[in-house]
Amino acid sequence: MPKREIAIGLRGKILIPFLALMLVSLGVISAIATRSIYEVGYRARDNTARMGESVVRTSFSALEGMARTLIQRKALYIAAEMDIYLQFHPSLDMSRLEQDKELRDIAVQSVGQTGHTMVYDDMLTVVFHVDPKMVGVKLNKIAGEPAQFLSIVERSVHGEASGYYTWGEDEQKNPRRKYMHCIPVPGTKLVVAAAAYTDEFIAPAEEAEREIAATVAATTEYIEKQMEKAQLIFFAVGIGVILLAAVVIFLLSRAITRPLSALTRGAEVIGKGQLGYSIKVATGDELQQLAEQFNAMARALKESYSNLEQKVEERTKQERQRAEQLRTINEVSRRISSIVELDELIPYVGNMLRETFHYHNVNIFLFEPGSGKLALKALSVSGQGGVIPVSVPLEVDEEGVVGWVAKTGKVLLANDVGEEPRYRPVKELSDIRAELAVAVKIGNEILGVLDIESTEINAFDEADVFTAQTIADQLAVAIENARLYAETRQIAVMEERNRMAREIHDTLAQGFTGIILQLEAAEQSLSHDSKDVERHITQAAGLARKSLAEARRSVWNLRPQALEKVRLADALKQEVVRFSHETGIDARFAVTGERRDLSPDLEAGLLRICQEALTNVRKHARATAVEISLGFDDQSVALTVRDNGVGFKAETIGETTRKERRFGLTSMQERARGLGGIFELQSTKRKGTLVRVVVPTGQEVQSWSL
Repeated sequence: MPKREIAIGLRGKILIPFLALMLVSLGVISAIATRSIYEVGYRARDNTARMGESVVRTSFSALEGMARTLIQRKALYIAAEMDIYLQFHPSLDMSRLEQDKELRDIAVQSVGQTGHTMVYDDMLTVVFHVDPKMVGVKLNKIAGEPAQFLSIVERSVHGEASGYYTWGEDEQKNPRRKYMHCIPVPGTKLVVAAAAYTDEFIAPAEEAEREIAATVAATTEYIEKQMEKAQLIFFAVGIGVILLAAVVIFLLSRAITRPLSALTRGAEVIGKGQLGYSIKVATGDELQQLAEQFNAMARALKESYSNLEQKVEERTKQERQRAEQLRTINEVSRRISSIVELDELIPYVGNMLRETFHYHNVNIFLFEPGSGKLALKALSVSGQGGVIPVSVPLEVDEEGVVGWVAKTGKVLLANDVGEEPRYRPVKELSDIRAELAVAVKIGNEILGVLDIESTEINAFDEADVFTAQTIADQLAVAIENARLYAETRQIAVMEERNRMAREIHDTLAQGFTGIILQLEAAEQSLSHDSKDVERHITQAAGLARKSLAEARRSVWNLRPQALEKVRLADALKQEVVRFSHETGIDARFAVTGERRDLSPDLEAGLLRICQEALTNVRKHARATAVEISLGFDDQSVALTVRDNGVGFKAETIGETTRKERRFGLTSMQERARGLGGIFELQSTKRKGTLVRVVVPTGQEVQSWSL
């Protein structure tokens, strides 16, 4: 490639623009500076005059304010002194005040150069005055008295008052302003007034105004002379700066172009790939630093080319490992959530963590529900064939690693256990060098601690913390699910046990009771009529077969036999007829309201409640009549069983004295509650018993009639 000729060198390109820029800049600066000098001079003169006027106004205002303050304080001090004097002379009455010379000296004092104080009473009569002729004169009767003065005096009778007024013999030609402040003497009808001409206080300000005016004139003259001198100096300095700048720019451009040329050649060589080339510039300034940076950059590029591929390969390997780690965590979390048995879950998690992430030891501690102590539930140690489950509560040091995490719920990462004050060494695990412990918690409840140990220093990083925390959170959810599963299973077992107990009581117990009564009746009939004996035995056998069938139905949780072919009302009627036939008690059944279809569970529950109530009547009531009614309304169905038996003392069901009656009443109450209804029991000694159950039926029912 042919070398390109340069019309104007770099030195010329630097020198010519700099000189042109300097000339233009100096011209503009000269014009702006000249204008600015004139403007500064004008503003200096104007501001000086304004400042003088402002100072004078401020001085006038301050001196006049000081005069008012002085007059007010004078009146206040005299009123206070008179109050103190009168307190120490309680025998001094108003008629003798004028003769008290000491009090007069207190009351009449000078204010400023020409002002004075006076004292008058609430009738505006002068009591003390600097002019003895004024004593006894009424202030509102003074000839030529100004209106402002009288207004201040009249207001002072009712409280503190002050204001300006004009006063003097030549008031019309040359009026002078006075300021007066009046203060009543506490506890008396006297008023102290202090007044003085205000112009005598501002006399120093007038003199200062004249001096400031003279100073402003002198300052203005001085500023004008300095402005002319500054213009001459500025012009001379400008010419000198131009000459000096031309020389400096020439030398500077030469000093810059040489190293820049070297930098240009070096950049071209390095750009061609010769990264070992070194640029040599020895200027001792930023250009030398730039050359050194070019050389360092070339070396860095050379090193980067050599290890870039290796770094890319390592980073790719790390990212693949991180992806594999996340995939493993997801798979482990899915597996953990499917295990509902703690005895299977805890060992699996410990063994999985150790084998998947190549940890040395994995320990899982959980709080025991009963003792509240930490128990080592799983210990997975490298070199052993399996996992050793342990369930004995341990005395864990609260200040140790596990104890501290269990107490605070925070993560503890000790990549060098020798520098961790909470680490407690164990003889059997003397090779441990790093430890990571995270809390197993759900919400704010801490369930235990996941503890991971390694035999290498700095074995754990943020990825391990993330993994352990994620597995611990999943483990907490799985533990909670396992516990809920166990509790649900236990509740289901208890509910089934209670159901069987109720069914046995409502079917077998009632059947056995009927069998016993029939056998007792047969025994009593042995000596009378053999037909009665046979009838009672036949009935007892029928009850036994019925009880056996009901027992089978209870085991399989089948619908009661009485409801298989008929509805609830007909089944209840059959139970009432059978009860009356077996016991000889007058039993009557009635249905009220519009009959409706009920759910099988609701019909079975009401039937069992009615059977239990009739059994109680048969065994305990000694009644002669029983009334059973089934009532329907729009939202509910009500079953009522009333007898005229001996009754019993009203008491809480759970406190009933007889065991059988307590179980029967509790069974009825539980059935009613299970149906979402209300159970009511009323009983009085020798007045019978009422059992009433009201159960909601809902609105999605269809009415039917017989």
